[in-house]
Amino acid sequence: MCLSRLHQVVAVGDGFALVLGTDGLRRAVSLLALEGAPPAVGDWLVVHSGYAIGRADRAEAEAIAAELRAARPAE
Repeated sequence: MCLSRLHQVVAVGDGFALVLGTDGLRRAVSLLALEGAPPAVGDWLVVHSGYAIGRADRAEAEAIAAELRAARPAE
């Protein structure tokens, strides 16, 4: 089973974005499947299998990210 996850954009390049996941890891994701204008730094994206497939409302995404971070077990 595959899941889509929320990621916040930290940098944008030509056809890709560097994003920060709720797990604290940075990843490069393809923008090939994302419709519309390229995202801006601070935007939230829905990422699936290395591709940004949608955008998320900032307030809702930040609330969800905070809940996910709080629910993660301490290391």
